[in-house]
Amino acid sequence: MRWWRLLAALLAAVVGGALAGLGALGGFGAVADAATPTVSVVQNASYGPILVGPNGMTLYYFKKDSAGVSNCAGSCAAIWPPLTVTSAPTAGTGLTGTLGTIQRSDGTTQVTYNGWPLYYYAADAQPGDTNGEGILSVWYVAPVDLTAAPPAAATSTAAAPAPASSTASGSSTAPTSGPTISVAQNATLGPVLVGPNGDTLYYFLKDQSGVNNCAGKCATIWPALTVSGANDLTLGPGVAGAISLIPGPAGTLQVTYNGWPLYEYVGDKAPGQANGQGFLKIWYAATPGLAEAPSVATAAAAPPATTTTTSSPAAASSAAPSTTAATLPRTGGRPWPEAAGALFLLGGAALLLRRPRRDAA
Repeated sequence: MRWWRLLAALLAAVVGGALAGLGALGGFGAVADAATPTVSVVQNASYGPILVGPNGMTLYYFKKDSAGVSNCAGSCAAIWPPLTVTSAPTAGTGLTGTLGTIQRSDGTTQVTYNGWPLYYYAADAQPGDTNGEGILSVWYVAPVDLTAAPPAAATSTAAAPAPASSTASGSSTAPTSGPTISVAQNATLGPVLVGPNGDTLYYFLKDQSGVNNCAGKCATIWPALTVSGANDLTLGPGVAGAISLIPGPAGTLQVTYNGWPLYEYVGDKAPGQANGQGFLKIWYAATPGLAEAPSVATAAAAPPATTTTTSSPAAASSAAPSTTAATLPRTGGRPWPEAAGALFLLGGAALLLRRPRRDAA
């Protein structure tokens, strides 16, 4: 065998490897390596096999949704970011139900499982967290055997896991470097009360004068505004009203205004936001001159007349933070430099194989 034939054989082997590499890269119609699935199944110590997103975070469903319909938008979606995709969702090993998609009002595409729109929970910090389980008795961890969502015209009767018991409670302890409560001008609501970090403060219609009825998982969404001691309580200019302290979580003291316990909202990501305004029609931004909280015997059934309110959580959608959509990274496709390198090898092989043949000596 002449030297050029030996070289051609060696190059053919290299080119063959390059072609195989292209196949592994998903080129030339070959099946690409499996990317991270949109929805996977993991074993949870408390709830058994549950659904997680591509980042490993727990996925949830909302009992007020129905088949193919999401009823969580605006400020709700700030706490419960929908699982969204830019292409068809993919299933991991062990997924026994059906994945689908729906179009949300903001134009994004949300993933569904057995008809239920899927969500993350903003207060889950790492894979394995299930802090959203049982919140308000309408949010639950999505199990792999989740029953089909009811049709849109029907009331949801799908069985849900029992709400998890929890002793955790949240607080937002005011630092000593600034006023505990100040007044700030909100672009939509006008003057509102804000905490030491400038975040909007809220009150809860299910509370009574000096009584906090938001504990456990509720408090992970609505952390109480607290101080370590009475000497740490400071007021900014323009704060007029009765300021008191009640027992708070973990030995702290919660601040009240005209009897209303005050809270912050995890869906507010920056000063000036009021994404919790009107949430579930029981949470409202605290304003200067807020009417006094009712006593335990006469609990409020509607927002005080002096308070600016919105009729639904959707009213805050324009101010919703960027976490509203937990969009997945685009999947599919492979790095072009590797494919270009393989094509270069092909071209080089072609040139060498076309080398003019010499007559035998």
